[in-house]
Amino acid sequence: MSNELLSVWHKGEKNIQKRAGTYQRMVDIGPKFIREFMPQQHRDFFSDLTMIYIGYMDHRMQTRASLLFGVPNFIQSPSGTELVINTQNSLGDFINDDIKVGDRVGLLGIEFDTKRRNRANAVVTDINQKNIRLTILQSYGNCPKYIQPKTLLHNHHYGEFSLVTDLHLNQADKDFISNADAFFIASHFDDGQQGNNRGADISHRGGSAGFVSINSKGQLLIDDYPGNGFFNTLGNLIENPLASLLFCDWYSGHALHISVSSKIIWHNDENHRSHLLTTKKDTGSDRIKRSLCFTPIEVERLINGLAYKQTLP
Repeated sequence: MSNELLSVWHKGEKNIQKRAGTYQRMVDIGPKFIREFMPQQHRDFFSDLTMIYIGYMDHRMQTRASLLFGVPNFIQSPSGTELVINTQNSLGDFINDDIKVGDRVGLLGIEFDTKRRNRANAVVTDINQKNIRLTILQSYGNCPKYIQPKTLLHNHHYGEFSLVTDLHLNQADKDFISNADAFFIASHFDDGQQGNNRGADISHRGGSAGFVSINSKGQLLIDDYPGNGFFNTLGNLIENPLASLLFCDWYSGHALHISVSSKIIWHNDENHRSHLLTTKKDTGSDRIKRSLCFTPIEVERLINGLAYKQTLP
């Protein structure tokens, strides 16, 4: 098997790491932090969750970000390399028929109250109308950086679903996005090889409310805050710029799913100022090296899609 297939990182991740100056460190860190199994604390973490974010390719072969809900143990871990997820409750958008045995999915679990989060990328090994069974390909933890804590309660209107599809963001969408403190991005890389580092991925982006701005063209601009240096998302985007963004309105119980094309904007030493005013507060530095620009392709407004809500302050 080639070194590329054995590597923790695929070529897009390596290219971003080299440009960002983290590549040599990632050569050593990758095998230590990204495993082909889940340690017991990760198995327990996933089993205790009441929701999990999932990135996958839908029946239109478009990358999609969704959210699955349940009660503790709706995710089970029969072994250190397996997860079984009950997929019956979602934003109202998840269809089991969209996924086939052999598909690669990305998973992200977050406890907003404790700010714990863990990631997993996996392959589907079995599927029925109730569950999907997954074999873990990559498992790793993320730090609590940029997660805004919140306490969520049951949404009594969950399940009263409706869906509105549009080609553009309306003013209400823009107002919501401009005040959001988080979103989730699903990305995908597949060059036909079978390495563990291929497939779908989903990650969290957060900051102070207002960390996302919208320009006159309706494009979303986000500074790429300093993180773990893995560049899983940016590595996918440099190879495949099509992605999806999920914004959750925990106060209303609604969600916004946006299919986008993406562009990575690199700032040179003379032009390193961020697009936004929140950078120094969020990162402790105004030396932002990259920003992301997302151009909406399709907008979906998912009404009453969130099983949990946050009480108004």
